[in-house]
Amino acid sequence: MIIAQTPRVTLRQLDIADATFFCQLLNDPDWLKNIGDRGVRTPLEAERYIESNYLPTYARLGFGMYLLERNADAQALGICGLVQRETLPQPDLGFALLHPFCGQGYAHEAASAVMAHAQTRLGLRQVLAITTASNQRSSHLLAKLGFTFDRWVTLAPDGESLRLFTTRLDQSSQGFS
Repeated sequence: MIIAQTPRVTLRQLDIADATFFCQLLNDPDWLKNIGDRGVRTPLEAERYIESNYLPTYARLGFGMYLLERNADAQALGICGLVQRETLPQPDLGFALLHPFCGQGYAHEAASAVMAHAQTRLGLRQVLAITTASNQRSSHLLAKLGFTFDRWVTLAPDGESLRLFTTRLDQSSQGFS
């Protein structure tokens, strides 16, 4: 199911047919450094991961992480969407691209589309985001999207301290498109 389309990219729900790409993404050095190792090493493990972690959230919450495809050639670039964590009061924006596609504006375009979807179709008034302290590229993108640093959080008892960002979606000045 297509969630959003922009001039350059389409966001759609992940499917088990995306397992080979998803396996590649989960083992990309940027993913491992900034998000963490999910222990997924094969396309079959990626299928199971998609089935257990992504498909149920579409039905249960009405949102989730979406595959980000380039319109010109249907090349899978990464994922972008919303996550509802047990430890955070609001959904948070997430995004990850394969390294060769970083720095070309795809993440900004996709995240803007997700934010517009969150505001207009999901009726959300606030969205959060989290990053590691060292992930300056994501922090910069969040600032461009109108997020502001709120505080440091830890999502798990022995977890790393993460930067928590927040933005309000009911402000007309956001300009998501």
